[in-house]
Amino acid sequence: MGTWIRLVVLLVIVGGVAARTRMLVRFRQLAPPTAAVEREDLVSAISNSPDDASDDAAQPYCFSATAAVLLTAGRDGLPGKADVDDNLDGIVDDRRETGAVGSDDECLGPADPGYQAALDQPGVITISKGAFVACDSGQNADRYLTPRWGWFVAGDKQAE
Repeated sequence: MGTWIRLVVLLVIVGGVAARTRMLVRFRQLAPPTAAVEREDLVSAISNSPDDASDDAAQPYCFSATAAVLLTAGRDGLPGKADVDDNLDGIVDDRRETGAVGSDDECLGPADPGYQAALDQPGVITISKGAFVACDSGQNADRYLTPRWGWFVAGDKQAE
């Protein structure tokens, strides 16, 4: 009897996997989101200035070893979860709770909205150095940010 139950369970699992695979292939969701982006579209986006009216204009970003990555207290202005002793040290909402799991605290890099404003906020913690910053299109950019496709890497650079 136990063998039959195992066989039935195995057939149900195999059938489910086959049905899911068929659905993904049918709706072409196995391809990454940028699979339909043609190289010409990317070249056009790179050659457009970020100030262009085009939806595809790409902002070049270069790596800066000195750019700060910040940890902020989030929208409620309190470190960690508001009114909770996140680190269980007996002090509610002290600075050491910044970035607590489940809180509204945010980690921001130079490319993120709100980064410039966060630089002037009290209690913001610099957690690391090294991030991508906007650079001139004349520089050899490491990556690009477009409103339409998000981040992408272009060029002839090889991974080391």
